[in-house]
Amino acid sequence: TLGGRGAGDAFIRHDLSTAGLSAEEIERAVAVLAPESERAARIVARRGATPKTARYLAGKGFSRDVVTSVVAHTVDEALG
Repeated sequence: TLGGRGAGDAFIRHDLSTAGLSAEEIERAVAVLAPESERAARIVARRGATPKTARYLAGKGFSRDVVTSVVAHTVDEALG
């Protein structure tokens, strides 16, 4: 799935929309995925909480709020 390959909700919604799914089908599909913040946190854990990772997440369709929250949270944890 796109969610398992590191895509954010916006990217997934767009991909499913271009595939012809209805808005209701798209929302059902997104609802069964792990929360976007958890998917982003896994990527940050692997790549590090850097500006480059934040740009990567944004490019993969993660919301600005999720990117900011996950990157900041990881930095906060590292600083104690």
